[in-house]
Amino acid sequence: MKLEKYKNEKRKKVILISLSVIVLISLSLLLYKTFAFFSEKGEFSMMKGQVDYFDNSDVDFAFYNGSDKLEEMPLKDNSDKIIFSYGKCDNGASIEWDNEEWAPLVKNLSKSKTKCSLYFKEQEYINFGEIEIPVVGYGDGLYKVEHNDLKELGSDWNKTEYRYAGSNPNNYVSFNNEIWRVIGLVNVKTETGVEQRLKIIRQDGVLDQKDFGKYSWDFKLSGVGSSNANNGSNDWTDSQLKDMLNGIYYSSESGDCYQESSNANQCDFTGNGKEPKGLDDKARSIIDKDVIWNIGGVIDSNLTADQFYEKERGKTVYTGTVRQTVWSQTTDVLNKHNGVALLYPSDYGYGIGGKFRNTCLLKNLYNYKDDECTSNNWLNKGSFFWTLSPNSSSSNGAFLIYSTAHIDFRVRVDLSLGVWPTIYLKSDVKVISNSHSELEYGSVENPFILG
Repeated sequence: MKLEKYKNEKRKKVILISLSVIVLISLSLLLYKTFAFFSEKGEFSMMKGQVDYFDNSDVDFAFYNGSDKLEEMPLKDNSDKIIFSYGKCDNGASIEWDNEEWAPLVKNLSKSKTKCSLYFKEQEYINFGEIEIPVVGYGDGLYKVEHNDLKELGSDWNKTEYRYAGSNPNNYVSFNNEIWRVIGLVNVKTETGVEQRLKIIRQDGVLDQKDFGKYSWDFKLSGVGSSNANNGSNDWTDSQLKDMLNGIYYSSESGDCYQESSNANQCDFTGNGKEPKGLDDKARSIIDKDVIWNIGGVIDSNLTADQFYEKERGKTVYTGTVRQTVWSQTTDVLNKHNGVALLYPSDYGYGIGGKFRNTCLLKNLYNYKDDECTSNNWLNKGSFFWTLSPNSSSSNGAFLIYSTAHIDFRVRVDLSLGVWPTIYLKSDVKVISNSHSELEYGSVENPFILG
């Protein structure tokens, strides 16, 4: 009996040891394959609070509402209106947020035992008049943008702005009996200081029957105005495109325009019930002509949106001839300062939304050539078009957006490219509601109304 009992106990021990070995081998293989897979990929997704293929020994998550630590991640569409704010990890990893899946994507994962913190916050709203606009941190919508360390702008410059971003945010607005779009609530200089204005851009650019809305930034011959060459000047205060936008386009008239020729063409912006048409009386009455546009030059396109933002507001210009650093009623040539200009390169850069926004904002605008960034930017027109910023290393170069969606400056201003008029609205202009209350405000079907 004792021998039989011994044999049974030995048999049980062998079975337990064998099972333990099998479990350990299986677990080791699973962890090895899992970590090897994600080390190769450099990223993984966390869905609904569960980390795919990872246990707590590899990646730890902590959740916060502001500075308060939470026991678990808030649910999507929670009643407390808690939204994602930002995330950070150690060991060189980073987080992008996917709001559709309500989950982070951890990128650049290279080490086990990586710790990530996800920060949430209460939904913020901005008052545009009668309508409160939610501020988001993901997807399509209105983003808060913080400008830090603005050395050239001084301490009086407001560091916070609000920019629409994403592939197709609800930022459509009815202006001039047309569809325009809101760039955001942007900091500007006026004679009384730094203030904020609603900035808008025409949805379809300036159209012309002869050349599909393509115009030269400038095409003056050498010795005319600020031009020291036969292919134009990049001083916006003396630009022929500036004259057109603030002349015949602004007044809905016909007259001179330039399209890759020093000889003027005739452009008709009277409308007559069809494109192209200029601005009407109501539109002209709510443009803020007192805004001082910064026109500092930039020497390189290998800059982020933040870096462009500061350079655009700096004082670096081409030194071979006289150049202005601001465009205002006092610096304008021919007294044509009616507040119609172009978007900045930084405006374009801040238009990127989606789950890869943070990564894209760290890229140089010259490198905006991949789908993750360009497909989530509503300002990507898929065509060549001008920006306001001059190239400070030459007398006749300006920055443009390529059809491939990146920014470059190695283009002469005499070339004909697309033109998207951009303006600031007066401070007392508000967004008001309309009768289509069942539709989402700012959508193309229910654009914002100005009043």
